[in-house]
Amino acid sequence: MSSGLEELARIPSPQPLPDAVCLVRFLAGLPDPRDRRGRRFPLTALVAAAAAGVLAGARSLTAIAE
Repeated sequence: MSSGLEELARIPSPQPLPDAVCLVRFLAGLPDPRDRRGRRFPLTALVAAAAAGVLAGARSLTAIAE
């Protein structure tokens, strides 16, 4: 899983951060590296939920998932 996160970190920002008013619109610009058959949920929703978990204090993947 960490290699996928590292790959996303290397992708240039789809728009400058000061211009990112809405998180979901900003995340919609991320390319989805997953195989089409492995997509159960939109990447935007997954990353937004993970960000909310981290903002709520989650420190591990398990805590973010909970």
